[in-house]
Amino acid sequence: MQSNKLSDDVEGNPDRVDPFYQQGKVACIMFTVLLLLSFLVIGIVTGLNFKKNSQEDQTRGLLSDDITPIPFQYKGDRGPCSDGWVLYRNTCYLIMNVYGTWELSKSLCNDFGAHLMVVNNEEELEFISRVVQKRTDYWIGLKRDKIGQWSWVNGDNYHSNPQFWDENQPAYWGMESCAHLKGSDTVHRKLMHDADCHRQLYHICERKLEKGMRSVRVTANAVRAVRKLLVSLEAELQTLEGR
Repeated sequence: MQSNKLSDDVEGNPDRVDPFYQQGKVACIMFTVLLLLSFLVIGIVTGLNFKKNSQEDQTRGLLSDDITPIPFQYKGDRGPCSDGWVLYRNTCYLIMNVYGTWELSKSLCNDFGAHLMVVNNEEELEFISRVVQKRTDYWIGLKRDKIGQWSWVNGDNYHSNPQFWDENQPAYWGMESCAHLKGSDTVHRKLMHDADCHRQLYHICERKLEKGMRSVRVTANAVRAVRKLLVSLEAELQTLEGR
């Protein structure tokens, strides 16, 4: 009798829903939502890992490839200068394709027995402008002290040397206390701009030829310079891996 009554109730009320059917429908909806959330989480994690791996690969590229000088486009004789250096009059120049702050660039040049480039005359500036990359900025050996006085790293008097600042330069914005040669496609030679000393730029080293000197050799100081750079880049890599 009870079974017949239940059957009669269902037949007499077509809007009545079977509770088992309702539970199955809810479970199906929940499963679909969980599946979509899973795909969303997987997509986010994959994207983050890709970004992290890209940053790590870029840093490893710096460690493996970017510790060598940029090949010079200038085809002149390097003379008594070592491989990777180029001779102009009595000075050897080295253009490094390593990004660094002004202080790090200065230290690396010193470890090679050189110093950041000092612009002495228009002819020297035009020569360097021909051998470096046009669109790239390069640190040079000019810095402003706390009282606002500019000075060259080799001790040359700033006011006795020709000054090749670009128009409206130096701008003196914020912490712009270091000078670099500005990259440009529109001028035949690079001109000086001031910049924040913590910017990451390439740099130009120079070293005077000593009397009777046959070559500028890479010494243990140069090895220490490369190690110093590797330590800096490894620290950056560890920071990326820790994120």
